[in-house]
Amino acid sequence: MLALLLCVAGFAALASAMDRHRSVLTTRPLRPRLRTALRAAGALALASALLPCIAAWGPAQGAVGWFGALSAGAAVVLLTLRYAPSRRPGPHPSSKKSDPCP
Repeated sequence: MLALLLCVAGFAALASAMDRHRSVLTTRPLRPRLRTALRAAGALALASALLPCIAAWGPAQGAVGWFGALSAGAAVVLLTLRYAPSRRPGPHPSSKKSDPCP
């Protein structure tokens, strides 16, 4: 469970460091130092999620469990960003109608 929480936090930090995903959360621009700090925190959280997996299942199965936690954490962040209401001005990207005849 701790590994999954660390993975969600890590992927959320990495997504917050990206302009495209940050625009879903807020309209404020991101300073370069904060962007670097978010990237480092995200990478550190993802890497540290390996430790509880190894402690619980040993090195071989722990690595497999870590990849599972990474996948589940990425899915949680992906679905949250996808279905969260956008903070961008204008229509939500998912509400655009595709024109069948260009």
